[in-house]
Amino acid sequence: MTRIICFALLLCSAHLFSQKDYSLAAVNLELKDYSNSILIDELVEVDVTDINKLKTKTRRVLAVLNKMGDGDANLYEYYDTNSRVKNVEVWIYNALGKEMEHFKKKDFVDVSRTGNNMYVDSRALYLNYTPTTYPYIVVFESETETGDSAFISPWYPLGGYAESTQKSIFKIKFDPANKPKYKSKNLDGYDISISETPEEITFSANNLKAIRYEEHSPSRDNILPNITVALNLFKLKGTSGSGTDWHEFGSWMNKSLLTDVNELPEGTIARVKSLVAHETTNEGKARKIYQFVQDKVRYISIQIGIGGWKPMLATDVDKLSYGDCKALTNYTKSLLDIVGVPSYYTVLYGGSSERDIISDFTSLQGNHVILGIPDGDEITWLECTSQDTPYGYIGDFTDDRDVLIMTPEGGKIAHTKIYKTEESTQKNTIKAMVDAQGNVTAAFESISEGLQYDDKYLLPKKKQDDVDEFYKNRWSYINGFSLSNFEFNNDRENIIFTEKVGVIIPKYANPVGKDFLFCANIFNQSRHIPPRIESRKQNLYLDYGYVDFDTVEVEIPENFSVETLPEPTVLETKFGKYEIAFSKISENKLTYTRKLRMDKGEYPPEEYENFRDFLRSIARLDKTKILLKQNLQ
Repeated sequence: MTRIICFALLLCSAHLFSQKDYSLAAVNLELKDYSNSILIDELVEVDVTDINKLKTKTRRVLAVLNKMGDGDANLYEYYDTNSRVKNVEVWIYNALGKEMEHFKKKDFVDVSRTGNNMYVDSRALYLNYTPTTYPYIVVFESETETGDSAFISPWYPLGGYAESTQKSIFKIKFDPANKPKYKSKNLDGYDISISETPEEITFSANNLKAIRYEEHSPSRDNILPNITVALNLFKLKGTSGSGTDWHEFGSWMNKSLLTDVNELPEGTIARVKSLVAHETTNEGKARKIYQFVQDKVRYISIQIGIGGWKPMLATDVDKLSYGDCKALTNYTKSLLDIVGVPSYYTVLYGGSSERDIISDFTSLQGNHVILGIPDGDEITWLECTSQDTPYGYIGDFTDDRDVLIMTPEGGKIAHTKIYKTEESTQKNTIKAMVDAQGNVTAAFESISEGLQYDDKYLLPKKKQDDVDEFYKNRWSYINGFSLSNFEFNNDRENIIFTEKVGVIIPKYANPVGKDFLFCANIFNQSRHIPPRIESRKQNLYLDYGYVDFDTVEVEIPENFSVETLPEPTVLETKFGKYEIAFSKISENKLTYTRKLRMDKGEYPPEEYENFRDFLRSIARLDKTKILLKQNLQ
């Protein structure tokens, strides 16, 4: 009798499960505000009781409200030679909860995750689904298994901007002798709870409203709630690892990933020793080695082997003359070792949006590798993937962030170079001639340093059409101009870039009867004004500081004159300072000067409107015109 009752209960449970309401009517209406999608229900269960076999089960119910939410469905799973997708299925429902389509594993496309890489051993199963109507409901279920327990996917109960969540649960089951550690971030103000038992940790989130994207905000990692999880004892492609602190973690990396990859051919050893034979300083030797690497190799991403973390052999890089960031950094380090220059293999997050290695949470982090050369308390950073970047220059891809350096004693947290505002300068000097028809012929010269060097130093490698396109984008507000000539000088030693460009602008001055209205700020007009954001939530973040200097000498036709010049203007705010001034040199010559300093910084949300006002004022003043009055006979 008991068995019959139990069986009946199972049938009832199965029936209830199959009748679950997937309609939008069951969703909290408040979650639709600012949302492209709503995560209705999610359960992710991770089992790491055995570090040799990490198992993950995922069940996700997502409402896609419009076309912009299609990508939020994430209809894919990754695998490689050390992992597999045991099962993956997708159901599609309409807004009323009626099942429209059902896809099984055999319906998923199996592709290589090549992307920009030359070769990877990672693949993806993804569903190429094209919706026919909105909104719709996606139910995604998968089960995966991997031999790598070094990396546990972090929990993001909000997947991104314009995504809301009704319910998300992340569970991790573990061996009590190897309890996972976790690091939470940005959880304040959300209904998020954490519960623990001796063998399981559960993270739960309920009714999280969507976050709007707001221009000039901090990076998403500093806004979205998230929890990072890691094991102290783990496996990576069959290699045992440990990392209770960065010292221990770095020692493991040195021993397991970096010790057997640095041998070089005898011929190369002899060549580099000869190359630096007359150098007496570490910097002199390092500069020669860096140039040798840049002349010899090229960057190609190769993600195979030990999770994409172990560099390919230095001998292979030497033979093939290519490699990814790990390989080229290790190759450069191996060459420096030969000539007695110490250096640090360095792991970090690369990208124009600054992201730190989490300094108080030891785990497998980062997406890029560079090289650090110590000099006392200072470190010179080398980007080994570029054939063009000057020695010691890293730019905004890797500047101003916490990184992990591998020293002989173990891992340590360091910080990359911070480019100060006064280091990132652009000095424009222009000599312009206006003719009697309002046409302008100008000689433009610009000297850029610091972060302002970053977007220009590759100009000499561009074709003429690409150079023309660069300046058309840069001076998009000028109609119909053409370049009569251009000349570039890239001073790699001092990291200074100089542009000399001849520009012809037909009908630049605006006719007013027989006179002209003329804007002296020809080549550096600020036009962008950030959008108005009502009830802004995020801090205002200005990601880098810089200084622009402009001096424009204008020669006007002999039969024209300037009766009055605008008064000097100074705008000074907490964000920066703006100054312009006009002066008369002679009857037919005048000078315009402009200086704009913008400072890096973070400010409370209520300062955003003040920042907009500052930029709006700059945009208005940058278009200041003077009257060129024709002298009637």
